Amino acid sequence: MFFPSRHRAAKVCSSLLLAGAVSMAQAEALSLTAALGLKEAEQIALKQDAGVRSFQYQAKALNEQAIAVSSWQDPKLSIGTMNLPGNNPDPLNKGMIELKVEQMLPRGNSNQLQQRKTALQSDLSETAADNRQLQVLQNVRLAWLDSWYWQQALQQLKQDRYLFESLVDVTESMYSQGRKNQQDLYQAEVALTRLDDRIVSFTTQGQQSIAQLQRWTGARIVDALTTKLPDITPGTINSISLLQNHPQVISAELKIQQAEQDIALAKESYKPQFGIELKYGREQMSTGMDSRNRFSAMVMMDLPLFTDNRQDRQLSASHYRKEAGIALREDTLRQLQGQLDTEQARYQGLMERVALYRSQLLPQVQNQAEAALSAYQSDASSFSDVIQAYKARLNMTIEYIRLQADSCQSAARLQYLLPANDLPANDDFQPAEQGEAL
Repeated sequence: MFFPSRHRAAKVCSSLLLAGAVSMAQAEALSLTAALGLKEAEQIALKQDAGVRSFQYQAKALNEQAIAVSSWQDPKLSIGTMNLPGNNPDPLNKGMIELKVEQMLPRGNSNQLQQRKTALQSDLSETAADNRQLQVLQNVRLAWLDSWYWQQALQQLKQDRYLFESLVDVTESMYSQGRKNQQDLYQAEVALTRLDDRIVSFTTQGQQSIAQLQRWTGARIVDALTTKLPDITPGTINSISLLQNHPQVISAELKIQQAEQDIALAKESYKPQFGIELKYGREQMSTGMDSRNRFSAMVMMDLPLFTDNRQDRQLSASHYRKEAGIALREDTLRQLQGQLDTEQARYQGLMERVALYRSQLLPQVQNQAEAALSAYQSDASSFSDVIQAYKARLNMTIEYIRLQADSCQSAARLQYLLPANDLPANDDFQPAEQGEAL
């Protein structure tokens, strides 16, 4: 009976691993046409998001309203009869027919100020739409990258399953030669079964993450994601001034400007409001007498004399609203700066770990696994050492994939915080590292 040598067993192991990698690459190539890229996911999410459209419609409505509030009040027309005698209430024979037109004028510059305030409300809605777009982009990027991690990790598990199958074959071969005991064979089979369980778990997690992604892609069915992750390197940010263009800060600034318009409107309320009244009357005379026409013009005005509990209070309230807006802007800037500092530190740490894994840890665990297998085939170590070495290799590879996804997600958060920074535009969003299957 022919028994393979340890060199042949190692060759069988390598060939199985290579065949697995080739089959996975072929499957990936076949599904490439249906794969959803990050850029496409962003475009779909922005196009179908109802929140952005809602804010945009609100801005349009407020623009129309700004024109409306700048107009004068409609004039009032009154037509009636006066001084009718009790014994002959015929307005064509007795009394006076009267026509009156009344027009109220704006109080000072209140119309222009109200128009400006409404226009600021429209700008506030547009800023809210901008912020919503940034939030949608951030959320779809985080969801896409999370789904990418589970897809790549599952692919790595399936690829390494061929390796664990080859370990079972090697153990069976050496057990049949009487060189190893049955415990090693059982241990290899248990390791393979636990890997199958892990594949089932990762498949479930991947399906859940795809479901979260489809919350943004809507009717677009996501079967697979593209595997390539382009590079992104956010610059170092040291000044809070670069956060001034964030929609949250702009929104706080617009609220301050609205409060300033409220202050100006409150000051206008101390001014009298004028009105004009034009009146025409035709007095009906007795038979044989000519009717007489009468004209009159009047100017009306209110007198804001009692200002303690109205105008003064409104002015004071407007000043308080402005101070509240200033405090809100300062607090918003501090929060964004704190998030920026935290995310930058996190991103730098993740990038250092990615580089460490790629340059040192992954090659080291690969060499360790090969050395453990070679020592086992030479009866210089136990099979437990082999299993532990290959488990460590697999775990380290999956951790590396996780680090890549985490670094990309950190970059996505930085893009939300600094939309006007020198980060790539939305269509050119570039995550950190391309996944590497060992």
